[in-house]
Amino acid sequence: MMDGKPTYLSAADLAAVLRNMPASSLDQIEIMTNPPAKYDASGNSGIINIKTKKSRADGFNGSFTSGGTLSFYKRDNSMLVPVRVQQSLNLNYRKGKINVFGNLNYNYNENKNDLNLTRKLYDNTGTVTSSSHTVFNGRNNNYTMKMGMDFYKNKKTVYGFVLNGFAFAGRPQGASSQTLINEDGTTKSLINSQTKNKLGFANYSANFNYKHTFDSAGTELTVDLDYIGYNNKNKSSLVSESYESENGPKTGHFELIGDIPSLIDIYSIKSDYTHPMKGNMRFDAGFKVSYVDNDNQVDYMRLDNGNWVPDGRSNHFVYDENINAAYVSLNKKWKKFSAQTGLRLENTISKGQQLTTDSSFKRNYTSLFPTVYLNYEASKNHQFTLSFGRRINRPNYQDLNPFVWFLDSLTYRVGNPYLLPQYALNFELRHSYKNGLTTTLNYTNTDDVISQLLNQEGLVTYVQPSNVARLQNMGIAVNAPVKPYKWWNMNLFVNVFNNHYTGTFYNSITGLNDPIDMQYTSFMVNVTNNFSFKKGWSAELSGWYRGKSVEQVTISDPMYFMTVGGQKTIMKGKGTLRANIRDPFHWQKFSGHVSYSYIDVGINNKWNNRSLNVSFSYRFGKSTVQQARRRTTGATDEDSRTGQSQ
Repeated sequence: MMDGKPTYLSAADLAAVLRNMPASSLDQIEIMTNPPAKYDASGNSGIINIKTKKSRADGFNGSFTSGGTLSFYKRDNSMLVPVRVQQSLNLNYRKGKINVFGNLNYNYNENKNDLNLTRKLYDNTGTVTSSSHTVFNGRNNNYTMKMGMDFYKNKKTVYGFVLNGFAFAGRPQGASSQTLINEDGTTKSLINSQTKNKLGFANYSANFNYKHTFDSAGTELTVDLDYIGYNNKNKSSLVSESYESENGPKTGHFELIGDIPSLIDIYSIKSDYTHPMKGNMRFDAGFKVSYVDNDNQVDYMRLDNGNWVPDGRSNHFVYDENINAAYVSLNKKWKKFSAQTGLRLENTISKGQQLTTDSSFKRNYTSLFPTVYLNYEASKNHQFTLSFGRRINRPNYQDLNPFVWFLDSLTYRVGNPYLLPQYALNFELRHSYKNGLTTTLNYTNTDDVISQLLNQEGLVTYVQPSNVARLQNMGIAVNAPVKPYKWWNMNLFVNVFNNHYTGTFYNSITGLNDPIDMQYTSFMVNVTNNFSFKKGWSAELSGWYRGKSVEQVTISDPMYFMTVGGQKTIMKGKGTLRANIRDPFHWQKFSGHVSYSYIDVGINNKWNNRSLNVSFSYRFGKSTVQQARRRTTGATDEDSRTGQSQ
């Protein structure tokens, strides 16, 4: 969520939005590991609400930020310097009953990436080892826009609207070289592939919100109407050529072009009612209705004897979904205790249809999601909180699309229209000392875990999301803010956890279900240091380390990262100069191993993470502080499942 509003974005697209957002616009990040019944039950790990700064100044004010980033990336004994440019403008006008706000961000970004895969493959000739190296290059332009208005009709009633837009235009391309080696060490074949993509992605949303406060005790009613639209255009091409050996004759040529548009429309209405009661009690209730219309089409053409002919991988998938939800909750406070309990009911009605193959499915299921919180204030310095909640994680819309996205002629990704939602039970015990040092014990049990599974058919490897396993996660985390000196603030976070996956995987060679039983105990350490000096100078040194672990049935090797930066306040406090170096030693990369049933794949991936960033921010206008309104909308779950750009 952003400012209480759903992002409805996949992880990849959310990362693009955050890269397009200047750090100066971030206010705080709110994390709810066990959200109450008021919020959508979606998301096994809870809710992250990214709050941006909103002007509280009377009159006209704003800020402007401009910066650039140079990445230093070594490839093939040469140093590449990808570039990133970022600019943002924030404006706000507050006068009397009216508050008008808006911002515009622009980001140009160049990406470099190296992916190495080592695979054991099986066909009718025996075992074949595949070693592939793929180089990705990409550049894109991103635009983010937000504007809105609040109208304070009187002291009790306020209306508002918010318009958001995000546009992405990119040209990612990849060059892959794959060598197939027989068991005796001889070369079976060489395959060189090139992929080119022309991406255009637009996300736009509109929200109307209403809030009425009935009395001074805090009885209030809120209503949100939301519309969110996505228009994704993707044109791709794949060219592959195969050879007997490195200098041998060409044995094959394959060309494929694709047109992959995607349209998603999301509508929702949400209302919440809060009523304080006698005896330090509060009653909350509300409902939400959402509807999703998802239309996706892929048209592939392949080159056959010099002519372009329709390819059998073309498809047209339509998916409609309606979620109806209602909740009630009760909050009670005593002297040292407080408790909250809630119950949310969600009914999901969905229908998917592949028009090309004339196949369809329908689902209609209703689930209850209880939440319980118990807080005990043992003393001024010690507080204990025990919580329990049930959550659901529905499949991303793009994961449901039965389409094929190619990395090369022998490696691709395919959707799964028969995915089921996964359910999780979360337990958490938290201790807080002096509202600073926090220790948390957690346990989560998740059924029908959705994982990106590797599958193999002969020499072909493909990734497909599947309900593969049950996950048990338990851990202990400690967060400690420390102030060694007046000018030095440090925050230390340590998390020790165990992930245990159990399930089955269908072995297409034997025709049997092979067991999956994978677990690993790991840890993560995150340290942030902030230094404040005289004359407007400040600096930051931060980093993290994550040990070897198992995630999504993949064994991940240790990862680590650090960044160092500084800033200077100038122009009588209205201007700020910033500079930081991310990953100066190029430590951060991903490597891991996938091993279950007959699947045996090693992964090594690195990208242009080492960079130098310099930016300048200038604030203008009045600075008289007024109370800012927290704006929220109704859509929380559906947007996070759009799964764009995957």
